[in-house]
Amino acid sequence: MYQYIIEIGSILLVYLTSMVAIVSYKKDTSIGNFTWGGGVLIVALYTFFRMSSFLTQQIIITSMIALWSIRLIMYVYTRYTGKDPRFTTWKWQGFKTLIINIVWIFGQSIMIAIMSYPVVLINTYNIAHPFYFFDFLAIALWLFGYWFESTSDNQLFNFMRNPAHKGHVMTKGLWHYSRHPNYFGESMMWWGIFCIALSVPYGWTAIITPITITFLLVYVTGIPLLEKAMANNPEYQEYKRKTSKFIPWFPKQ
Repeated sequence: MYQYIIEIGSILLVYLTSMVAIVSYKKDTSIGNFTWGGGVLIVALYTFFRMSSFLTQQIIITSMIALWSIRLIMYVYTRYTGKDPRFTTWKWQGFKTLIINIVWIFGQSIMIAIMSYPVVLINTYNIAHPFYFFDFLAIALWLFGYWFESTSDNQLFNFMRNPAHKGHVMTKGLWHYSRHPNYFGESMMWWGIFCIALSVPYGWTAIITPITITFLLVYVTGIPLLEKAMANNPEYQEYKRKTSKFIPWFPKQ
């Protein structure tokens, strides 16, 4: 076990150091916001190929993590504009910013550990076990969340790339029912991943993952920062008054 810990630690060290180098070269701290996605994928693939017995649940949860991470990476690198309102105020200030980036990116190792916990539980439990209710529920929740997030992201991207929509607010499609449908979909995926962890001993402890992610999205790094950036937009304030914050629902009249 110690050998495995050293191996994965070494891989993550190289990965995180590379991300610091990229962020510093681009002088854009917002790129580092997606470090945890690749880190979780590394842990999932490592535990799957080095420690699992390729059981059905192991294949499913590793595939879930892989699809989630790949979609996130593709979204970042094909649609990234460098204008994330949560980070545009972080100006490059030489050595000071370098230290901030190192702390910011390496600090995400905590999130990598939390988000990797369910897949580690599954991939290291090598006793074959049949499908239970929670396994089917896990697949349903994850697929629903994946569709919800990818669809809302695509709707927003198509809206924002139209010059005529500059300064306006996306209120169509899934955004008609939630101000942050992409975050809702993200949360649903991790609740699905938690459900599949319930099929192994102590799987209930993996609840720390969806709770942490949902809390951060709703109260810390996700919604609050984005809505603060839109605080001076009258159109958004009207949209905010009518539309559900997180869980999709019919807008107020």
